[in-house]
Amino acid sequence: MAEVLRRLLLDTPDTGVTSDTAVALPARRDPAGLRAVLAARAVACDVGTADQLEAELDGDPRRMTGQGGDELVVQLRALASATNPEVRDEARLRLPRLR
Repeated sequence: MAEVLRRLLLDTPDTGVTSDTAVALPARRDPAGLRAVLAARAVACDVGTADQLEAELDGDPRRMTGQGGDELVVQLRALASATNPEVRDEARLRLPRLR
């Protein structure tokens, strides 16, 4: 399943697929969805795909509300300690933007 999600997130021919997947996964409101998007953003080689993932991460609606923002910060803090360096680095990049 993880490989299928990764392919959807890194679908260079169709950034619509990338966008839809990058919106749906964090909307689950669990760290696994956010982790998948962070990992994909870290390895995205295509500029359009990387930009789309970045836009969806930065546009996470939880950022706009107090409780949702708090939830997002908690998840990013946890992921900032992840063993996967790609996820860890991406989470650390986003934390200062939310504080």
